[in-house]
Amino acid sequence: MQFSDLHIHSVYSDGLMWPSEIAETASKSGIKYISITDHDTIDSQYNLIELSNRYNISIIPGIEFSTIYNDIEIHILGYFIDIYNQELQQMLSIIKNSREKRIKDIIDKLNDLDIDISYSDILHEGSSLGRPHIAKILVSKGYAGNTKEAFTQYLIKGKPAYVDRYKVHYKDVLKLIRNCNGVSVLAHPGEIYKGIHLEKTIKELKVYGLNGIEVFHPAHSSKQISDYYNLSKKYSLVISGGSDYHGGFSNNFSTISIGSYGLDENLTNKFLKLNLLNR
Repeated sequence: MQFSDLHIHSVYSDGLMWPSEIAETASKSGIKYISITDHDTIDSQYNLIELSNRYNISIIPGIEFSTIYNDIEIHILGYFIDIYNQELQQMLSIIKNSREKRIKDIIDKLNDLDIDISYSDILHEGSSLGRPHIAKILVSKGYAGNTKEAFTQYLIKGKPAYVDRYKVHYKDVLKLIRNCNGVSVLAHPGEIYKGIHLEKTIKELKVYGLNGIEVFHPAHSSKQISDYYNLSKKYSLVISGGSDYHGGFSNNFSTISIGSYGLDENLTNKFLKLNLLNR
């Protein structure tokens, strides 16, 4: 079990657990630091002090942004952010509205295929709605055997119900995180399309304010972990890591548990030190 797990998702995006359940589980496992990094929303962040005190665990404010970089989607994690920053609130409002419109457009396409699904079916599924929520409903209504099948039959690019998603530009996100006194980290670089030149990308992201790389992640092989660790050192970027825990239904790592990936005590302290330097 790791000293910290800095990449966890709750029901407020596409996870299965409430923040209180995450904090309790992590505390019982002996983890000292966690961060709940929901997709494009901070709705899970407002009771962190209370949860931290209740479960005797340190909780770092966090978020995971979906961004566009040279026509490729990359995810950027933001830590220690000021969740009351007005610029952040405005951007997240735009993203939320675009997500809701996308969901309605996907549902319209599914309805055209004689699939009986409505927007009200998924309203209770979270504050940052996405395709995993639709996939879950398709399974529950018998239109697909599992969420993977729902995606491959209807929801991925090239399939009849696919609708492209609005994504903010990576430069805007890096600037925003900096303006929120936060620390920005490139999420799971091993999941970025293989056609991208990763070192070149990291160099460019650093120019615009990138602070770190998520080195430790369940999608990364031992070689990738070593490569990303060395890139972090080469470009003086902080090392981060986490389980990317969702609870099992929305990612490919259903056997992963909270704290199974993350940082040891030494790397955690270096990560925390970067936050102090940004103040």
